Amino acid sequence: MLKKEERENYKENIRLFTAKTRFLKHGTLAFLAGGFISVAGQLIYDGLRLFFSLNPQMATSYMIVILLTISAFGTGFGIYKKGAQLFGAGLIVPITGFANAMTATALDHRSEGFLSGIGVHLFRIVGPIFIVGITAAYLVSFSRLFIHMILK
Repeated sequence: MLKKEERENYKENIRLFTAKTRFLKHGTLAFLAGGFISVAGQLIYDGLRLFFSLNPQMATSYMIVILLTISAFGTGFGIYKKGAQLFGAGLIVPITGFANAMTATALDHRSEGFLSGIGVHLFRIVGPIFIVGITAAYLVSFSRLFIHMILK
């Protein structure tokens, strides 16, 4: 009988000390962070179009480079990690998360040297993203070409 009481006490202790999941709070924060990044990107894009008279393709390219640079510097200064702990997927999922992954890997392995540390480990985390992205691009392109050939 004592063992059953111990099991019940153990279950109660586990229930009390397990972290509560706050889906609404975390989901809202992630949504707001992702939205903020999107709005910042749109403002940068509009500013580039307005002040530098860039065509849409060039403004988009520069906007992406600016967001990636801001993210890389944020990772280097430790701001991105604190933000990711608070906002979660809202910072990780957009393109800024890609820059964070590459920069964090480079910073982690910089003591091993430029080539043998940074060069070897740089694409360890983001390499599969490249492979999936390139494969998806080929599949979509060939599918589009195939559909276009059938419809003609």
